[in-house]
Amino acid sequence: MNFDIKDLPFAQFEKLGLSRKDVLNMKPEDLANLLSGNRTSLLTLSVELTNGQRFETEAKLSLYRNPDKSVSIYVHPVRAQLKNDIGATAEELSHLKQGGLLVKDHTALNGEREPHFFQLDRDTNEILRARVRDFVVPSAIRDAVLSPDQKEQLRQGKMIELEAKGGKEVIRARVDLNEPRGFTTNPEILGQKENRGFSPEKVKPSGLKR
Repeated sequence: MNFDIKDLPFAQFEKLGLSRKDVLNMKPEDLANLLSGNRTSLLTLSVELTNGQRFETEAKLSLYRNPDKSVSIYVHPVRAQLKNDIGATAEELSHLKQGGLLVKDHTALNGEREPHFFQLDRDTNEILRARVRDFVVPSAIRDAVLSPDQKEQLRQGKMIELEAKGGKEVIRARVDLNEPRGFTTNPEILGQKENRGFSPEKVKPSGLKR
């Protein structure tokens, strides 16, 4: 979901200690992430309480559209403890804490149970989620074109290996919900194993939003 600058809820940003100028002067990547429906990096906020006092905290921000089409802010605070609101087993939670990607059936906002990607936000300790069918599989990563089989493996949450043009470099890629583009080629992230929790024939791609 994309947003326009004119739709930004500046009054809500004020309650977080961010003036209109502060919002428009965010780091370009943070503003771009907001407008594309993704999360910002960690921001220092001065949150207004009901008694008029304020306290400082760090959090990421994202936008969502209400049923009346207005736009509101979602605050992603830094969590001291991981909240298991996806019914993950102890083994699955351990996998997430180690940086792994989890793929399992979960009830979506529309009430339907379908495959989702899950991953831990490394900054806020929040469990990120995205419907598998909302993942847009890229046609190419860097200069390496993906085959149909590689696209399907990426869609299933598996790590793939691609040979860059000229054959001098091997590119390893995997879905990563921490990345606005939806995947990573970071070797540190790719050192983790994938945890499978669904049948691949259930997976249907379309676009990734978190």
